[in-house]
Amino acid sequence: MLLFLWILGAMGVAYAAQLSRRGGWAWFIVGMVLTPLGGSLALMAANRQGWFLKRR
Repeated sequence: MLLFLWILGAMGVAYAAQLSRRGGWAWFIVGMVLTPLGGSLALMAANRQGWFLKRR
């Protein structure tokens, strides 16, 4: 059950990254490695500072 919630949280981080025009797969991996909470905090910091923007 914990593994399911962990993956679901990482998918939420990837979805939030897609909404902010960032690479979803990379942020999914970050959410899996750093925990979903750590991944979301890293995404918030990246959004605030403008780091790692996906070029279009």
